[in-house]
Amino acid sequence: MASCMPQRAAKKGGAAAPPPPDACVADIDPKHEWLDDASTYIIHLNLPGKLKSPIPGFKKEDFKVQVDSGGRLTVRGERPAGYVRFHKAFQLPLTANLDGVAGRFDGAVLSLTVPKQQRMVSGTDMVAARLAEAKECAAAAARRAAASEAGTTMTWAEALGGRGQMVAAAVAGFALGAFLAHRLLSVTNS
Repeated sequence: MASCMPQRAAKKGGAAAPPPPDACVADIDPKHEWLDDASTYIIHLNLPGKLKSPIPGFKKEDFKVQVDSGGRLTVRGERPAGYVRFHKAFQLPLTANLDGVAGRFDGAVLSLTVPKQQRMVSGTDMVAARLAEAKECAAAAARRAAASEAGTTMTWAEALGGRGQMVAAAVAGFALGAFLAHRLLSVTNS
């Protein structure tokens, strides 16, 4: 959206000269592309080199890239020549390494590369996970034995430990599928 009210250009190091009173400030919304490969996220921002005028395009000094602790990546660009600016924000996934953000500008495309966190599963992690699973199974078996000694009955969820909801959902899904198949076949045979 362009605004033709007199505005001051942002300061870059020193005092910038204000735009002429008849200058327009164009706020652009660059198209972007989000790529996700095995080890990185890549964001490409396609910026116009010229905005239907002989004004030069963006330079790498015209960009400001910030990442906050919540994983929000913010890109701002302001081109003093022609008074063109933009502001884009992206929420990075939890697997993004916020400290490794890098950027490259080729004159028309700003490419931001965000590495993914490396999650190495060690042998001790796998052993710890298996031990926790074994303890959970042993606790479920102990609950079943205590219930049978006391003469009480257990629900499916209690007998299966923490996995009862998943089994109940699977049984309900199967029953619903069987019911719908029966209804469809009875309608087509009628």
